[in-house]
Amino acid sequence: MSAPQIPSAGNNDYPDPGPNPGPKFGTSTSTVTSTGTDSTHKNSYGSYWRGYSINPPRHWAQSKKRICDCENHNQEEWPFDFAELIIAPCACKCPFCNDFNKALKTKHMASNLRRHITKTHIEGNPDFYGTLVVAPGGMK
Repeated sequence: MSAPQIPSAGNNDYPDPGPNPGPKFGTSTSTVTSTGTDSTHKNSYGSYWRGYSINPPRHWAQSKKRICDCENHNQEEWPFDFAELIIAPCACKCPFCNDFNKALKTKHMASNLRRHITKTHIEGNPDFYGTLVVAPGGMK
């Protein structure tokens, strides 16, 4: 049995030696552009993960996968455990499987993705995803 692989801090777009890796909110000067039906934050962080325990994530998704199509949202590596996932409103793909959103819809999929990860992965396979948490919508 091989030891678990832990990506270096450089693989998380928001490396932070503190207890909550992730973006620092309140220090951004991002602007909002509206298309009438969709709001996009320029220079926003998009979806990301942050550790919530003294234990770092030990298991990671096998393939690197972006969960939205935004050019400036670059998070590709997703932990299975000891982390909280923050899902941005633009997210439309599951980081762990290809069974979500087979119709390839891109609008209003984030809440469905949060529910999918919670029900299918965390509650459906608690031995593997049991320490993973999905933040409620609107969290930063």
